[in-house]
Amino acid sequence: MTPVKLISAVRTYEELEGAPGREVFFRPHRFRSAELLPLHSTVALVVNDVLIQCPLHDVSQNGAAFEWPAHALPAIGNRLDQLAVTFDRFEAYRGEARVGSVREVEGVTIVGVSFEGPLLPVDDVLNLRALATWPRAGADVVRPSIWRVEGADRYKVLVSDLALFLEDAEEDLTRLEKELPWHVLHGEDGSPARLALIDRLKVSFVSEVVRATEEIDAAFRPVDPKSVPALREWSRRHLHDYFLQSPVMLRAFQKPFGYPGDYEVMRFLYEKPFEGPTLFAKAMSLAFDQTKAGVAVRGRKDVVKARLRSMIESRETPLRFLSVAAGPAQELFELLTELPFLPAPVELVLFDQDKGALGYAFRRLRPLVEARWAGKVKLVYLNESIKTLLTNETLFAGLGQFDAIFCSGLYDYLQPATAVRLTRTLEAQLAPGGIAMIANITPENPCRWYMEQHLDWKLIHRSRPELLEIARRAAPGAHREILEEASGVNPFVQITRG
Repeated sequence: MTPVKLISAVRTYEELEGAPGREVFFRPHRFRSAELLPLHSTVALVVNDVLIQCPLHDVSQNGAAFEWPAHALPAIGNRLDQLAVTFDRFEAYRGEARVGSVREVEGVTIVGVSFEGPLLPVDDVLNLRALATWPRAGADVVRPSIWRVEGADRYKVLVSDLALFLEDAEEDLTRLEKELPWHVLHGEDGSPARLALIDRLKVSFVSEVVRATEEIDAAFRPVDPKSVPALREWSRRHLHDYFLQSPVMLRAFQKPFGYPGDYEVMRFLYEKPFEGPTLFAKAMSLAFDQTKAGVAVRGRKDVVKARLRSMIESRETPLRFLSVAAGPAQELFELLTELPFLPAPVELVLFDQDKGALGYAFRRLRPLVEARWAGKVKLVYLNESIKTLLTNETLFAGLGQFDAIFCSGLYDYLQPATAVRLTRTLEAQLAPGGIAMIANITPENPCRWYMEQHLDWKLIHRSRPELLEIARRAAPGAHREILEEASGVNPFVQITRG
């Protein structure tokens, strides 16, 4: 390679070049009044014993030009006593001046003068201009404190305490990360060191974060609704940057598909709890995974899987199942993986508005069915909008009746009337003795604070009596009961058609 010659940007005084042409003879720079905005620039002087204010045209250290009023013009060389140049409330010059020019500029008489007293402090004027234009004209130097609100002291203290804990944890985990081999952090999930690391984090960092978030949630619930915007800003200023280092929390916040709980978010909770570019980011993901919201996602999946397995193992006739808002279909993937045998054929119909979710389910389920259940399991994928699902009562009419219909996450977003209408549609598709399982998160959800305040993830929480009431209104002649899952905050109402 040809060596590169480095050229120094530093020059000696002997190398510096001066100004060309007329600029050799130095003149102080003149600033036009428009350049000094938003400062209000005026020249005050006495004409015929009357004090008048004249708009400034331009100014330099040793002189100024201004608009002459409708009085007799001064002669060049005349002395003006007690001329003052003011910028807003700052009087930059007061003293004598001598007329050096009189000219017409666009129909306005402009008189130029040189100062006979001290030089005008141009730097002070420019600094005033900078202050007047920052951050914007007329604004306070410091932005309004939108996080300031009276009361909610316990909430503020708990948020601040968690922020300090996360600050220390990030420093500690960054040091630990430098001591661990790459494969322990980012390699195969089953390595002993990686599993030990995850276990250590669960009993220390994760448990503390989960405890703290639940305490904050409890302190947030009684606050005045008028204070919520300010308290949200308080929390985000303290915690947001820590939370969003977690890939799953970042995706829920950014909503690339337009809603927070997309199938990729569900995949994090099912398959990838320890993800992130740094050890701290992975730890934050693991903490989110272990909150009750994360536990509930896996708990409701296990309830559905257990119920479907029980039906399969107790029946020797064909079964048909419908999954509404199927997402990644984790319960079906696990069910078909874990089943030791199939007494009778099973048809699985997956409905979702997201082609990506159905594509992911297809990639996982098809090879599994071909390898283990060829000829015994039939998979059907339906892609249609949620709007159509909620408004077309005959959407599934051509598919026949189902022995089980389950919907695990959709009802968290449905208003009561819409929930009743959809439940009625689903119940109508059940075979005699068939069941519909509908989950809804309850108001006891201790993750509500961070989901709403940090992830903009708002759910419609329903109590168990409210969930039963939706079922009663939709299917008054059916049997109704509540099924619980592990976290205790995401129960199902099970409707059994008579």
